[in-house]
Parts: sequence; C-alpha cells; structure tokens
Amino acid sequence: MDHPDSVLKFSLGLNGLSFDIDNQHIELKQGLSFVESNSISHGVIDELAIEKMIYFIEEIIESKPLRNLNISGVTVTSDATMTQLSELFFSTKKQISRIELEYGFNDFIERLSYYTNQVSPDQLYIFTYFVFIREMMHHLRVEEIQII
Repeated sequence: MDHPDSVLKFSLGLNGLSFDIDNQHIELKQGLSFVESNSISHGVIDELAIEKMIYFIEEIIESKPLRNLNISGVTVTSDATMTQLSELFFSTKKQISRIELEYGFNDFIERLSYYTNQVSPDQLYIFTYFVFIREMMHHLRVEEIQII
C-alpha cells in the first residue's frame, strides 16, 4: 500500500525505536524497556509512574532528530502492540484520531487499576507504548495513527 510523502512509519519496541519518513531512517537504542525501568517501581503503574514515563519520553522525542521531521499528521505502524492497544481502548479500530486517542488516554488515567488488571504483568509495556503514542501526537503533531 503506497502512502503519500511525509507519512511517518514507526515501530516502538522494548529495546529500540524506529522511525521512517521520506527515505530517512532513524533508529533509537532507547526503547520501551528503558522508559519502563526508569518509571515503574515494583511492577505498578500509578500516576507517578505515568508522570515519569512522560518525562523520559519527552526527553527521547525532544533530544533526537525526531523534532526536525516534517510529518504530514498521519503515522502508520504495524506494531502488534498498537493492535493490542486498539483492542483494549478503541474497539479494534485501524485508524485512531488524535481526539479518540486523547479520550482513550484520559479514560486510562481515570481507571488505571482497571486497565492494568486487564493485562498480565509481563504486558505492562502496552501502557508504556500508549504513553509514548500520546506524547508523539503532542510533540510531533500527529493527527492520526493507522494500523497497517
């Protein structure tokens, strides 16, 4: 499937992050595990953990070449974690707008213990992924995520 220029294709993994746009490839060694290990204490995601995640994610996004990317507002991913996130928060939709994501994120924050109990302890990275996606939307001016 062809995408117009300036569509950001991303993959957020436990051990690294990758971003592709306009034949430009950016690979970051700090992945979701880095964010988790610096944010979550005793395997519990609480409001303090979320605040720490946001801090570390902003550091990653702001300090890297990601800031200079000319993104059209649409991003695409084939990450399995994004599919899981869509199942958990977005009725398995393949296109999620910034507004929908923000509603889902606010619901997540209001019902943290409910959502964290919906996944096994070894899948808490799903929520780190969610926080990362939300921060990408804010800092990189992403308007929609498409799951391909």
